Amino acid sequence: MDQATSLLQQAPFDRATVHMLCRVLEDGWAQISTAYTGPAAEKAGRMNVADGIFALVKAGQCDPEALKLYAVTRALSLHGRAASIPKRSSMKVSLPL
Repeated sequence: MDQATSLLQQAPFDRATVHMLCRVLEDGWAQISTAYTGPAAEKAGRMNVADGIFALVKAGQCDPEALKLYAVTRALSLHGRAASIPKRSSMKVSLPL
């Protein structure tokens, strides 16, 4: 079991709700998984989806489609922001001599 699934399974909800949350995670992840490459990115992406689901369900939302839409949109937005941050190795600095 991965960390994202574990987060949702430990949520303080009844079994049926926890099952639904895990199903939403899997459905949402299936929609966006190809945007993530590599184990670290996949782990972060799944956690972002799970965090989005958890945040919205804590706020009282229980519609699976609304949860999935929010979580997927949030995860892709965070992924896009992370991708736009330059990596140190690709940053070139020119210092005047």
